[in-house]
Amino acid sequence: MGWHGRLRAPALQPGSRLTRRTILLLALLVIVAAAGGWHWQQREPAEAPPGASMAAALPAQPSHPRVSDAAGILAPFGARLGRMADDFESDLGIDVHVVTIAEPGTIESQSERIFRERSVGAKAATSGLLLLLNSRTREARIEVGYALEGGLTDLHMGRIARDQLAPYVSYASAGMAAMDVLHYLRDQAFVAAALGNIELGEAYRTRPDYADYERFVSGGAGAKTTLADLPMDTDLKRAVPAERRAHYAPSADVKESVAAFLRASADLAGDPSLVLFTEGSRRMRAQYPVAPFEVLKRLELIDASMPLEYRVEGDYAVASSLKPATGFVPVLLRREEGLWRVDLVETWKNLFFDPDGNYFLRNSNTPYHFGLGEFGKGRWFDIDPLPLGGRTIAEALEGLKDASNVLATLARAEIHFRNAFVFAPALAEYETAVAAAPEDPYVLQTFADRALYLGFPELAVPALLRAGPGFELTLAEAYNDLGEPEAANAWITRALEEDPYNLHALNWREHLATRHGTAQEREIAQAEVVLVRANPRRLVNPVWLTFDPEWPDFHPETTVQSGGVTVHDRSQFRVTMTNHSRRPVVIESVKLMSLGTARASGLGDVKDYWDYPSGEHQLAPGESVSFDKLWGFTVDTGHEHVRYVFRTCWHGVGEPVRQCRTQWVDVLP
Repeated sequence: MGWHGRLRAPALQPGSRLTRRTILLLALLVIVAAAGGWHWQQREPAEAPPGASMAAALPAQPSHPRVSDAAGILAPFGARLGRMADDFESDLGIDVHVVTIAEPGTIESQSERIFRERSVGAKAATSGLLLLLNSRTREARIEVGYALEGGLTDLHMGRIARDQLAPYVSYASAGMAAMDVLHYLRDQAFVAAALGNIELGEAYRTRPDYADYERFVSGGAGAKTTLADLPMDTDLKRAVPAERRAHYAPSADVKESVAAFLRASADLAGDPSLVLFTEGSRRMRAQYPVAPFEVLKRLELIDASMPLEYRVEGDYAVASSLKPATGFVPVLLRREEGLWRVDLVETWKNLFFDPDGNYFLRNSNTPYHFGLGEFGKGRWFDIDPLPLGGRTIAEALEGLKDASNVLATLARAEIHFRNAFVFAPALAEYETAVAAAPEDPYVLQTFADRALYLGFPELAVPALLRAGPGFELTLAEAYNDLGEPEAANAWITRALEEDPYNLHALNWREHLATRHGTAQEREIAQAEVVLVRANPRRLVNPVWLTFDPEWPDFHPETTVQSGGVTVHDRSQFRVTMTNHSRRPVVIESVKLMSLGTARASGLGDVKDYWDYPSGEHQLAPGESVSFDKLWGFTVDTGHEHVRYVFRTCWHGVGEPVRQCRTQWVDVLP
C-alpha cells in the first residue's frame, strides 16, 4: 500500500536505501509558505489518523517443556524450537532441550548441571542433547548423552557451539542460530545412525528419512563419496591444500565451472575460501556448517536430472534441466573477471521448496529469472543484491564497521541479508537498528519485510504494529501466516474501512472466507468481488500519488535560504496526483506527516497545494495535477532521513462513499 522504491547503495557514500512505510503521529507542525518552499515549525500534537492506534497482539507463545529461555534471547522462536525438539524425539528418539541462562560461571559446569537437573534423555529411547546459551558470558555449549558420543563427538559439538551459537547469544538472533544448529544436528544424527555410530531402535530405523540416509552410507544412488569413509568429527570447512585448489577452480567456460562445483560437492570440499564461489557465497559457506547428506543429496539429484541445459544472459548463467528430478536445484553462476563462479546466495535466497520437496521460484526479482522458467513465476521482492559502489562485501562492511547511526546499521543488516543471505548476523544488525530508532517506520518496515519473506511472521507483526497506518493488508498476511485468521480478517476489515473498493482487501476477505468461513460468508465475499470488478466506473482504481524523483535526496548537513527563512533537512521533489478511475472525484483531504529517526511531525491538510482545473478540488477521470516544492524544516530536526506520508481521501462527485489511501516517499542522504 506504500510507495515502493529501490534501495540505494549503502553509504560507502554512507547510508542505505530501502522501501515504504508509516508511523504514529506524535506532533503537529504548521506550514509556512514562502518563495515556493515549505518550512515547518512545531505545534501541539494532533490526533493520529485512523488505524494508527489500533491495538493487536501476537497470540500467546505457549511454554514448552524442552525450551527454557531465562536469558530472554530466543523469542519469538521458542515455539518453533520446541517443535523441532519434539521432532528429534519422534524421528530419532533423542530428547533435545534448548536452555538459555544469564549467569556467571563456566559453561562446562553449567551444562553438566542443567543436563542433570532437567533429566535430559533420561526417558528417551535413544539419548539426550542439550543446547545451552549463556548471554552473560557469551558462551554456548552442546552437551550430548553418552549414547550419542560416537556420532556427535565433543570436538565436533565444540566447534559448532563456538562458531554457530556463541556469536549470537547476546542477540534475538540467538533463536535463529539455535534453529540452524538443530537443523544441522538432525542431519548429523541421521548420518551417524545410518553409519552405526548411534544405535536407533527398530521403530526409528523403519522411517523413510532414515532409509534415505542409509542409501548414502552404502555409497549407492550415484553418490561419488560415501559417508562411511568420513570421520564424524571431520572439519569439512578445513582449508583445501594448495595442490588441490585447481581441482575446484572457476573457469571461463561455464560448463567447466559447473563440473568443478560437482567435484567440490562430491568431495565435500566445504572450504569457505574457495574462489569457485562468489564472495557472498563464500560468506554463506563460512556462516553455516556443511551438512554432508544435504550436499550429496543435491549432487545425486543433479546427476538424476542430466543432461543439464546451460542458459546464459550477459554475466549470468543457469545450469538447469528440462526433466528435473524431484527436489532438483539448478546451479546459478555469475561471471566475474572473466570467470564463472557459483552463486549460492541467489540460489537459496530465491528458490524455496514446497511440501512435496520440489523447488519453486519465490522471488522473480533476481538476475537469474531468465533461466528459471521450470520453477514457476515468483512475486517481486525488493531483495536483489545492493549495489556497493564497486566495493566488495568485505570492503563495504569494513567501511560501515565503526558507524553507529541508524542508516549505517540498517545498511550492514541489508548487506548480510541481500548480498550474502546470512540471516543470523543480519538479524543482529536489524535488532540494533530497531533498538536505536524504535519508532522509525523505515527500519521497522524493512525488518518486517525480511522476516515475512523468510516465513517468520512472529518477528514481522510487532514491527508492523509499531509502524503505523498503511500496513493493514501486510498485517493481514502476517496473521494469516501465523494461523490467526480472525486477526487477519480484522485487519482486512480495517483496510476496507479505509477504502471499501480496495480489490486487494476484497480478494483477501474472499480467500479467508473460502478457507475459514461459512458458505454464506464465502458467497457474500465472492459477490462483493464480482460486483466491484464489474463496475464500469473502475472504482477500484484509486486516486494515486507519484513522486519525482523516485528517491529524492536528503541534505541534513547544509541549509538554504528561501524567502528569508533558513531551511534545514531539505529535499526537492514533485508530487503528482492522478484520478485513475472512470468518474470525476472530489479530493476531501490530503493529510501529511513527516517521520524518521527523530520526532514525528504532523503537517496538516495539504490538498490546496494542487491547482484543480475543474475547481472545487475535483479531478476528472484520468486527470492529473502536480506541484514541485522545496521541502524542509525551520529547525534542525536531527533526522537521518525523512519519510513523507500522505493519506489521501476522496469520493465520487455526488456519491457518499469515501475512499482513502496511505502512501509515502523516502528521502535519504
